[in-house]
Amino acid sequence: MISVFKELDKEKTIISIPALLAENVRNKIEKTDFVSVSDFTTYLLRQMLAETVKKEKITEKDEQKIKNRLKALGYFE
Repeated sequence: MISVFKELDKEKTIISIPALLAENVRNKIEKTDFVSVSDFTTYLLRQMLAETVKKEKITEKDEQKIKNRLKALGYFE
């Protein structure tokens, strides 16, 4: 199986999408601040991931671990 992801460098990856979808996005972002299909796609993925994280519940045990870590870092007394 051929990998869909190709590493460009340590901070970037190529993701393939259908050409027609890319063209539709390109047309959609023409009069926006997005400079490329990649920028727009990155924005959408970040938004979707942020929504997913908001929906996840933190357990009391995890919350206590976070508080302890923040306390150790000096954010709480």
